[in-house]
Amino acid sequence: MPRVHLIASPDDYLLEIAIAEVVGELRAGLDGVEPELFGPETAPEDLALELCSPSLFTPQRLLVAPEVASWVDVPAQRRPGQLAAEPARVDAAPLARVLADGLPEGVALVLGACCHSRPKGALVGAVE
Repeated sequence: MPRVHLIASPDDYLLEIAIAEVVGELRAGLDGVEPELFGPETAPEDLALELCSPSLFTPQRLLVAPEVASWVDVPAQRRPGQLAAEPARVDAAPLARVLADGLPEGVALVLGACCHSRPKGALVGAVE
């Protein structure tokens, strides 16, 4: 199983279920390590730093950021006759660079994005 996952779903509940499934599979492969959750206030550069920093307590880590929709590019959803406002985007380049270089052994990452269409951008490319 890959160690980096970006899960996108248009529905919050389905996203939560998909993340839980992937986290469960990764935990099993990492000897049951507890996931480290990162909230929406986490910046991509902070997560990149965490990925590069070894833990003092365990050689294996599972990092989970369940809502990073602002870190990816998603076309604005428009209804007929409505002007769509572009959501604020966060520069995910620091995290994309770390992912492009490869994660340290024993480290896994799960990202989630609630969005209505397939995300694009540097972060998506680095995950793929």
